Amino acid sequence: MTHHELTSDDIQPTGDDGLDPRTADGWEVLVEHDPGLWIALPARWPHQGHDTARSWIAATVRDVVARTAAPTRAGKKWLVKVLDRLATWQTPNELKFMYLPSLSSELSLLRIQFGLVYGDREATLRELVLESDLPGIEPSVLEDVTTDSLGLGVYGLRYAELDGGITVTSIFAFRSGPFDLRVTCDVGPPEFVPVKVPVARAFVDGISVVRAT
Repeated sequence: MTHHELTSDDIQPTGDDGLDPRTADGWEVLVEHDPGLWIALPARWPHQGHDTARSWIAATVRDVVARTAAPTRAGKKWLVKVLDRLATWQTPNELKFMYLPSLSSELSLLRIQFGLVYGDREATLRELVLESDLPGIEPSVLEDVTTDSLGLGVYGLRYAELDGGITVTSIFAFRSGPFDLRVTCDVGPPEFVPVKVPVARAFVDGISVVRAT
């Protein structure tokens, strides 16, 4: 297992809500994950000992190829293109991971978005799960979810139309320490739900908000 972290020093003011990011000084979001399943995308440079996207992409491709039973040249070229696009996608207050155990696996993007706590806990967490740029086919059914590190949160699946088909997103929201967190994972078509949702749930178990040491 390995971990990725983003500290409160990286928090940027957003919107006009008047929140002061300095009130979160001394806190950090830690993510413990299996590097054989997930690729930690760069939130900033340097990243994982790499100063540039080029060296990180090369190392990442080597890692994925090494755990692929029968890698192809086309598969390697595809992964280079994907990582090249994602390497420059840095967003304030966000960590991104890509689920890709091998070149033959179905890719999923997982995003951890967080900001300073604001408003009523229950209402805010429900809103974080329900908000979306893609209108859902039907309202998401919300459930309580609990992890040892983040405590009680809210969870839901969103089914939406995309490119002529149906796509599913797994969404979690928690309030922990000074942060409200929203975790989304692209599941893909509905038939992937039984496989991908447990994977996303296991990933969320590795997220924690702790005081920096």
